Amino acid sequence: MKKITILAYYDRLSLFHSLKPFLFSKHSKYFKFTNSQDYVLNKDKNDILIMVRWFLKPDVVDLDFLKKARKKYKRIAFFNGNAGGAINRPEVLPFVDLFYNKALFKDRNLYKKNFYGDEMFSEYHHIHHNIVDENPIIRNVIQHDDDIKKLRLSWNIGVTDFPNTKLRQRIGVLIARYLGPKFMKFLYHKDFWKGACQKNDFKKRVIHGRLGYPEKKTIAHQRRLIAEIIKNNSIFLYGKVNQKQFNKEVKESMITLSPFGWGELCKRDFEAVYYRSLLLKPDMSHLETWPNIFIDGETYVSFKWDLSDMEEKALYYLNNDSKREEIINNAFNNYKEQLEMLDSRFETILEEIIDEKIRG
Repeated sequence: MKKITILAYYDRLSLFHSLKPFLFSKHSKYFKFTNSQDYVLNKDKNDILIMVRWFLKPDVVDLDFLKKARKKYKRIAFFNGNAGGAINRPEVLPFVDLFYNKALFKDRNLYKKNFYGDEMFSEYHHIHHNIVDENPIIRNVIQHDDDIKKLRLSWNIGVTDFPNTKLRQRIGVLIARYLGPKFMKFLYHKDFWKGACQKNDFKKRVIHGRLGYPEKKTIAHQRRLIAEIIKNNSIFLYGKVNQKQFNKEVKESMITLSPFGWGELCKRDFEAVYYRSLLLKPDMSHLETWPNIFIDGETYVSFKWDLSDMEEKALYYLNNDSKREEIINNAFNNYKEQLEMLDSRFETILEEIIDEKIRG
């Protein structure tokens, strides 16, 4: 197999999510990890480049670097770092062969449209509630069908391991930055699925609704609307708690309410399924993603973006034990089966990137 250079931004999401399939792949010996553009342009001898969560911090696409990289490498793949379905760096597309996103709009023509606040749901709140961001960024859009054809679905944050502990992840970032990502692999929970809930008989009849608020107004507005509905309702756990308490409460709650955050996908979506709590979430039918735990009425319960049916559905499933448990069990088994396919899925993606069959 050909050697591949992985240019990655070393933060917690990269190291404990985006890079996980690379780190644990049976082909990892062929990967050279770096977080240096200088190394890529001036020292690297490989002819395949994969960029992971690059141009994210700062949120500026370095066109000069891309032009030089395009001249140097035979194949370039870009793994975007955003949590939603939008493509916030379309300037990258003319310089790469493939562009991978955690989620994609089912209607690819939506990528020809500019969304206020970057995401479809942030534009929804801008239009319907007149929410305006401070210093909104005007993004470019994809103009050519040939660039849309480069879009691919990778994996979402559901491939991470649980439980989420910030200290462990911060240590991993420090190790990666000084020694390289391969040296922080021991911090992963190797068999994390063994910690998943195997039964539901200790659950409390409550709905987990702990909420934080992103600084961006169009992103935070849905959460503020939800807060107004749940803050005085005793069946909802409301307010902020530390990470340890958060994990404990999701594990003990019959239902977990998971609004959109910086994107539609949130870590708590998968924490809910992992801990056998029913996932209650705004409608996700406009997206495709993997692992896919968003089959309405089968693996999660959706509510409308205007929240008009949220409380009604929450109460119905809180009091309907058999239906709730059916969806919880479906989601749990579905999620586990998909995670078991991660290695195979990664190999298929890798084959397309290097344009070469690597499986026997």
